[in-house]
Amino acid sequence: MASKKYPVVLRFEGMNPSDIGGYEAHRYRKGGDLGHIDRNKPAPRRLHGNSTWAQEAVAEIELMKVETFAAELEDLDRRNRRKDLAKRRIEGPRDPWRASRHGPMRELILTANKEWFEQTESSDVEFSNAQEDRFEERAMEWLLENFGDDLIHARADTDEQAYHIHAVIMPRATAKKYGTECRVLQPSIHPLIKDYEAAQDSVGEWFSEIGLVRGERRKQAIRDALNDGRTPPINPRHVRPAEWRAKEEKRLAEKAAEVELRERDVVEREEDAATLMAFADAVSAGEIEADGRAVETDDTASKPPSKKPLSSASRGFAAARAAFRAAAKRLRATADAKAERQARERVAAEIAEIKAADAVILDIVRHIPTAQRQKIAQVRRQLTAKIMALDPRSKGRSKGAEPRDGNP
Repeated sequence: MASKKYPVVLRFEGMNPSDIGGYEAHRYRKGGDLGHIDRNKPAPRRLHGNSTWAQEAVAEIELMKVETFAAELEDLDRRNRRKDLAKRRIEGPRDPWRASRHGPMRELILTANKEWFEQTESSDVEFSNAQEDRFEERAMEWLLENFGDDLIHARADTDEQAYHIHAVIMPRATAKKYGTECRVLQPSIHPLIKDYEAAQDSVGEWFSEIGLVRGERRKQAIRDALNDGRTPPINPRHVRPAEWRAKEEKRLAEKAAEVELRERDVVEREEDAATLMAFADAVSAGEIEADGRAVETDDTASKPPSKKPLSSASRGFAAARAAFRAAAKRLRATADAKAERQARERVAAEIAEIKAADAVILDIVRHIPTAQRQKIAQVRRQLTAKIMALDPRSKGRSKGAEPRDGNP
């Protein structure tokens, strides 16, 4: 049975000269994300570059800036650009690299799955340290072969989950500027930084001698899928351990807070339910009114205090009292509405009887002499006004609807 094949892992991270201080602080385990560090394991071990590599790198970059600045001022003076010369003197030196989101330097990480480092030759002989030695030897050969003097630092981290190597590349180059060759930082000077797939091919071939293989060809898989009209596979974004742990800690904290709020809400609801039952029992027993007022009787003073004193009730008491008040208000409103409706029905019935009688009067009036008819019409106007006042449906009617004199 063939042994499992593990990929060699190569990753580039952008780096600015201003990041060097933080890099060194983390190397000495004095800053940065230290949550995954095992203090019982050996501290990081320097593999390349002297102990003052960071200070030397910063000093060299500053010297590049000054040299380029001096060349620019000399060029402006030679061309008699006095205003520009004065302006640039005030502005000072500029960074000797082209601005980009990645920065002019690169931090490089080389590792493999921790299971590969823990492999054993037999069931009882462990050679994990030998695996690390083999990996370290191949890694340093590959770094020096491809980056030469621009490899200014390398270290081995052995106090984390898996053995890995960090390296810092300062890509030195020259550019024709201001009539002379100026030193600059230019990442693309190195083919393996310029072409990520080429870097993966290179490291995969180099480490194949110790049993590791190239990592998955994600970009090629995406290109093939697009060419074939298929949905390309998702290219996962690498998340640094510090970023992942920060997000995970935030997620767990939010989840714990949500659980705590839910438990607190359940407790408050239980307390309110108990208080509501106590309030209902007190109302049922005649100890208090529905609005919360105590019932005053002759033997109030002689009554023993309630087992659940309502004076110390929580917000559930206020909720219960408000509920009872609202219910009582609705009952009163219902009763008033019912009484009003019954009154309106009685008035409507009586008005209907009066109107029926009025219709009989109109029929009789048509058969009597005119003089008597005018007298009856006058009396009828008065009756009509009273009828209209009683009938709520008559509000807003025009007075012109009343019968005219002599014509009931």
